[in-house]
Amino acid sequence: MARYETVLGVEVDEEIKKRAHAVMKANGMTIGGAVRRMVNLGIMEHRIPFEVTRDPAFEDVGMSDQVAEFYGISKGDFHFSGIRVGVNIRMDTAFKAEMRAFCRTMCTNPNNLVSMFLGQVAFELRMPFVD
Repeated sequence: MARYETVLGVEVDEEIKKRAHAVMKANGMTIGGAVRRMVNLGIMEHRIPFEVTRDPAFEDVGMSDQVAEFYGISKGDFHFSGIRVGVNIRMDTAFKAEMRAFCRTMCTNPNNLVSMFLGQVAFELRMPFVD
């Protein structure tokens, strides 16, 4: 089991956190695990490993109506609650340093990268990478 020595704290909209958490739970992942995987993939591929879009054709496409209902998600109703909540992602110190370096090369920072990632997962109701 990995030993996590530090935490990356990010604030996101409450509805984004709720929807992203449901998607990740449906895929057997935690928010922290998905973020660490996304960053590792980005480092390996030398790119941000997801597209940011609000094209209506992609809204809610990744989850069936039945699964969305099971997780308490209203499809076709993506909106911001206006309430900011915290998301804490545990990671080891060396990984956090790698993440910061990766973000610098991508002209962003860890907080923005995680916020964009969770926002996209919440919008599409799917993980941008699934084995």
